[in-house]
Amino acid sequence: MKTALVIPTIRENCLRDFMSKWNVSNKFDEFIVIEDNPKKTFNLNIKNHYSWEEIDKDLGKDSWIISRKDSSVRSYGLLLAYKLGADYIFTLDDDCYPINEVDNCEFVNNHIDNLINTPKWVEAIPNQRTRGLPYFNKGVNKNVVMSVGLWEGVPDYDSIQTLSGENQKISLPETKVLPVGQYTPICGMNLCFRRDFLPACYWLLQGQGQCFQRFDDIWMGIIAKKIADHLGFSITMGKPYIYHSRASDPMTNLVKEAPGIKFNEIFWEIIENIKLTKENYDTLNCMKTIGSVLTETKDEFGYCNKLGKAITVWCKLIGN
Repeated sequence: MKTALVIPTIRENCLRDFMSKWNVSNKFDEFIVIEDNPKKTFNLNIKNHYSWEEIDKDLGKDSWIISRKDSSVRSYGLLLAYKLGADYIFTLDDDCYPINEVDNCEFVNNHIDNLINTPKWVEAIPNQRTRGLPYFNKGVNKNVVMSVGLWEGVPDYDSIQTLSGENQKISLPETKVLPVGQYTPICGMNLCFRRDFLPACYWLLQGQGQCFQRFDDIWMGIIAKKIADHLGFSITMGKPYIYHSRASDPMTNLVKEAPGIKFNEIFWEIIENIKLTKENYDTLNCMKTIGSVLTETKDEFGYCNKLGKAITVWCKLIGN
């Protein structure tokens, strides 16, 4: 079993603090840092430290599908983790830390346990042994492809909610399997997925030169859930929890998010209306179809056409 952790960053001090608290060298077989700058601006003394320069050199004419000045630059790191042979690919934001020493030790195991040991049976009422729950064999859901971890500390609110001041203390739920046919915001700050689900885990075009910012993981999650439902795969949400300290500024985020807030109301409907058939028998084929349909989809920003072309290139890079 090979593991890889991918981190996007522009903050040296924040990243060094992250590395110290997570002790990454002893936790993961591959640690991949994607510095969202034209060239590397600091030395980490690790083998997998990349900037735009290395991305452009590696991908050449296809490097345009990797976003710049947005956390979706991590897509390159995810692709690299796949090509390095990782069975389980993790990603965290650089302002996310273990809650305590126990969580630090159990983080990897919790995520992988969600992927390979999620039971078929769950309580009707959380933490209550209601009548009819098997005592000895609760079965195992062998089709979990993504584990979405949650967080304590600063909630993952959008800028409007953050600036409103109407923020309540979060009560973290137990791990659950997301219902088939329903969507929920999937945050990329604490995530793990199986290598065969990598085609669906493309953080979409955002940031510099694009129409939108800060919806990369949310819109990736919509596509991932669409594909998972079609293929009979499951996604879990809950543990392991991390601590989110928030390094970004809500006023800056408001400017970044504004164009995408409107498009967010319709993007999920566009994906929902794409028809997947029995010919879409695996994740890569589903993603190819979604890319093809988006290429022919018109919207006021011209975003879907460009995104469809990017997804098509993404699939080609995975297939090679």
